[in-house]
Amino acid sequence: MKIAIVNEQWTAGATRCARDIQRGLSSRHEVRYFPEGKPLGVAGQLAALRDFQPDVVHLHSYYGDLPYSFLAEVAAIYPTVMTPHDPRPIGDTLLKCWGCGEYQNCFNCPLIGKLKRYTLFQHEYYFRRLAKRRVHARLPKRTTFVCVSEWMRQRVRSTELNRFRVEMIHNGIDLDQFRRVTHARSQLSLPPDGKVLVFVAHHSGWKLDERKGIQVLARALEEMVIPRFPELIVLAVGGGMIPNLPNVRPVGFIPPAEVARYYSAANVFVAPSLADNLPYTVLEAMGCEVPVVASRVGGIPEEIVEGKTGVLFPPGSWQELGVALISLLAKPEQAAEMGRAGRKRVEDMFSLPAFIQSYESLYASVAV
Repeated sequence: MKIAIVNEQWTAGATRCARDIQRGLSSRHEVRYFPEGKPLGVAGQLAALRDFQPDVVHLHSYYGDLPYSFLAEVAAIYPTVMTPHDPRPIGDTLLKCWGCGEYQNCFNCPLIGKLKRYTLFQHEYYFRRLAKRRVHARLPKRTTFVCVSEWMRQRVRSTELNRFRVEMIHNGIDLDQFRRVTHARSQLSLPPDGKVLVFVAHHSGWKLDERKGIQVLARALEEMVIPRFPELIVLAVGGGMIPNLPNVRPVGFIPPAEVARYYSAANVFVAPSLADNLPYTVLEAMGCEVPVVASRVGGIPEEIVEGKTGVLFPPGSWQELGVALISLLAKPEQAAEMGRAGRKRVEDMFSLPAFIQSYESLYASVAV
């Protein structure tokens, strides 16, 4: 098969997903990733696809660089798969859009006051949603949508997109790369017997910090966890900021090949997101045999088995987050057992070979 993958330039989870597919299938198929440099624009991207003549086109978060209507342009020519990695195809990027139940028309958007809500010329969300509905109306029936979580699939199926084929393929990770690293603490100059908490965010920017629950974590640490464990070390890996706490060590962005050391050095990994789909960081931590404390949002409950591989808490509840962190930090044997169970779960459900094989089968069925 000739497979074209189109994605935006921003290096987030969608890019990770797209690149993993490219690498995994390139030995058996002709796979081209677009764009390899700066964004091409609609005309340039369509020209590049004409030159390549793919059997199937997979659009990821292309709508970060191209207009959303590009989906209809491509689907009219090629068998097309589209992955909604976030609510933008059926809502917007704002925090409330991740869990909003009004994806059908956005007319009752809670972000809009009643006066604007019924004054259509001022209701920006409604018109953006209406424009996307028009794009969806132009799509041929053969268009396929594939979601990385069952949570997102149900969101998509609650909209007009339900008339299309909507599949679910969980993200997968490289279990050789993300496995427990022995002597990780000595490599990172951390005390061998101290308490270490790790937070990882492969991004930067205050809007994403808000969605990832940084403020919730900071409150739980300050009010509950650090008073109980004054020597606790909190490693903040990536671009996320946990402000005003002396226990926090900002690590910054780490090359993917080295991130496993930081997971392996932790007693607990924390993912306090207020909204999320199926974060890679949770899977990476589980691959490194680290128990996870995470909020019960989006597809995260599909990753974690409550009480066996980690602990789930209500999003935004810093009190329950604090209780969960204290419990696992105080019970290292239970935490280690959860970590081992997490590794087994990732091996069974989120391995990279299974992920690649699922996409290969999907492409073959779409390209017919």
